[in-house]
Amino acid sequence: MILNLSKLCLSAEFRRIAFFPLENISGITEIPEDIPDRIAEGLNKKYGFEVILPADLRNFLLKNRIRRVGSVTEAQVKGLKRKFKADAVVITWLDLYEKSDNPKIGMGIRLVETETAMVVWSDYVSLTGDDFTTWLGLGKITSIDRLISKALKRLIDNFPPSLKKVSTEKALFALERFSLFPLAVQGGATVNTSLHIVSLVESPEKVFLLLGGREWPLKKRQNGWWEGEIESPQEEGHYFARIKILTKAGILHFLDTASYLTVDNTPPKLRLSYENLTFSPNRDGRKDTLIVFPKLLSPEDIKLWYFYIYNEKGEIVRRFEGSGDLPLGLAWHGETDEFSQVEEGIYYIEGKCQDKAGNIGITSRKKCTVDNTPPKLHVLMDVKESKAKFDIKYEDVLPISQWELSIIDKDENIYYNLRKENEEIPSKIEVSLPKKKELFFFIEAFDMAGNKTEYKTPLISKKVVAGEKPKKKKKAPTVWDYNF
Repeated sequence: MILNLSKLCLSAEFRRIAFFPLENISGITEIPEDIPDRIAEGLNKKYGFEVILPADLRNFLLKNRIRRVGSVTEAQVKGLKRKFKADAVVITWLDLYEKSDNPKIGMGIRLVETETAMVVWSDYVSLTGDDFTTWLGLGKITSIDRLISKALKRLIDNFPPSLKKVSTEKALFALERFSLFPLAVQGGATVNTSLHIVSLVESPEKVFLLLGGREWPLKKRQNGWWEGEIESPQEEGHYFARIKILTKAGILHFLDTASYLTVDNTPPKLRLSYENLTFSPNRDGRKDTLIVFPKLLSPEDIKLWYFYIYNEKGEIVRRFEGSGDLPLGLAWHGETDEFSQVEEGIYYIEGKCQDKAGNIGITSRKKCTVDNTPPKLHVLMDVKESKAKFDIKYEDVLPISQWELSIIDKDENIYYNLRKENEEIPSKIEVSLPKKKELFFFIEAFDMAGNKTEYKTPLISKKVVAGEKPKKKKKAPTVWDYNF
């Protein structure tokens, strides 16, 4: 659709203007897409420009593969001039859009002429509902639609009816370097910015950083450098940064930085899963290691991570620390930070991680047990002819995970076998014996930490204590010991 009113256009150079679709860099998906149409209609009504609406450019944009509607090349504007006889292209963007009791809007406009693809005029406006509050709190705007209408009116009123002098006297600038540090912060944090502007005609009089609907003045340094500090917006989101330049002649110029600030107030959510929460770090090959598997519940850029092992007094005995991505897994072999072995007992595991914005997520402490003591079995055997009776008593702080009782001969041939997992050993067992001499009784048991007890003895009536360390016999001294 081409609107053409009979009003006299005041510009001798720009009579026919094409409008690109709105570029949304606010991070919000549900925004009013008709902003370029409303600006076009306003300019048509006020100045009589012929306007080409975004809907009429759809096929042209697709054919020329123009996906980024926030910029345009020289070849593309010349194509618009050939096809639509357009004298200029208007590019509009939205970088702030917030519905609330105090709505916020930030939008900008650039006018690019189609002969040289030069930006001949640009403007930006950011408003909040509180900006219109008067005495006693009256006048505040609470509707985002009303606030948009106010912003559009300012852009249309500021649009120059004649751009002949502006286009010939306009200062040109290039943004050579730009930085925000840090790039991810919590709301209200201090952010440092620095940039280097190359002036093609004259030096800027003033330079501002536009971010989050606010305008931050920068301080001039030497050789084209400008620096400053800003306060990050309170609410989470991605905030695109743009540069506003004011010349001595009072002409505004805007530069895109292709950079944005991330405001993140949410701590990362970390979940830990475990293998061998009860273990025996005695290097016997069975449950020697506690393994921790950390996992983020939502994608995060992690800066630092920490995993701590505490004793029952709350003291840290072992720490694992690193930066960047979380490790796939961590193994604790029961050692301290000094690589000495910890004592048997109860310990607690805690995980922490810090994202690049400084938020820290902490897990609850998980209990684990270190136990190197094998279970002790008291067995009373009563063997009579073809019967063997066993009275068994189990001693350990941990439950049994697996046990096995067998009757075998000297060649390891099995005549009776009873094996169970995750079951208590019966206190009484009765076994029928084969008619064979030199039989042996064999018992083996594992506790939940992987400690093992086994004993093998001839099958005769006797008392057996399995898992008890034999007492060392004291040897008589062969020489005098003077250390007393």
